[in-house]
Amino acid sequence: DIYSSSWNSGIVQTVEEEIESLGQRACSYLGSHHTAKENRDNFRRCFLDMGHVLVELLWFKNTTKSVMCDVLEYCLSDDWGYSFLFKFGHCLQRGDESDTEVDRQVAQLIVAEFSHFKEVLTMVWNEETSQKPANDTVHGIKGQRRKGGIMEELHIKRDALLESFHSFDAQYKKLLGEYINPDADMNELIQTTAAITNKFKPLDCGSGWGEEVKQQIPYILAGVFTVFTIRRSGESYNRLSNGGNIEMSTKMLMKPHNIQ
Repeated sequence: DIYSSSWNSGIVQTVEEEIESLGQRACSYLGSHHTAKENRDNFRRCFLDMGHVLVELLWFKNTTKSVMCDVLEYCLSDDWGYSFLFKFGHCLQRGDESDTEVDRQVAQLIVAEFSHFKEVLTMVWNEETSQKPANDTVHGIKGQRRKGGIMEELHIKRDALLESFHSFDAQYKKLLGEYINPDADMNELIQTTAAITNKFKPLDCGSGWGEEVKQQIPYILAGVFTVFTIRRSGESYNRLSNGGNIEMSTKMLMKPHNIQ
């Protein structure tokens, strides 16, 4: 051997010890809500340093991710940790004036890498997604069909589509208000929605949908999207809402866009 294997293992041990040290330092800033707020910048810098190791030293990725997860879980061991972590994740997503370009890239990768920040991603998506009015969406729809080898314009029943959307929207809001309560029976909603669809089995799509089917589609979609919203974001909504943060809790709901 040209050099002893202890040379390599010594370096690995030193780096891993430094990663552990960063994790311990980060946890020391989370002793209490007051301490966390006072040391927010120090905590951010410490977590970013671990993020740089996570991104740039792939050999240590698993070790670094494990330590970072432990820090995040430690933060969530107290009730105040949820709101602190949300604000911290939002801060990482937005960036800071003192950050370098690499810092900003690492910060966004951290938010994307850890499920602890899923609420931040939901809120950012809600803020950045253009909520185009349903009326504009429907009037922007164009249709064509092939007839005798020639494409011709297809008449779109826009008034009927808008009416269906408003039926969906009203039912969706009604169901969401009823079932987002953690004590509500979600299976009841699922069974009710399934019962509507079962009435039309078997459905021959080739012959087109009759008026009865079309009238029930808004209610079927309302049930499906209510389950989707609650399953994906109901827990976050209830936790923030019960904590008195009504405005923030509403931003946490993963709602369908009218284009969907």
